[in-house]
Amino acid sequence: MTTAIRLLDPVSCGERIFYPLVRDSIVSCEQGMGVSVNPVAVLFFEAGTWMFVPLEEGIGTDILEKLT
Repeated sequence: MTTAIRLLDPVSCGERIFYPLVRDSIVSCEQGMGVSVNPVAVLFFEAGTWMFVPLEEGIGTDILEKLT
């Protein structure tokens, strides 16, 4: 299995901009391949301030270092 963390395209809502972080998981076997994309956190920017909201237990800002 291969996994990677990446940012999706930003979404604006008023003055707040959301940046979803997802984990891509790829599994391959003799019969083919499967891909899943799971949300793990959200970054958002508002009034000059960045905020990080984890969506999975154990996810912290250190995950930002793993972005692809």
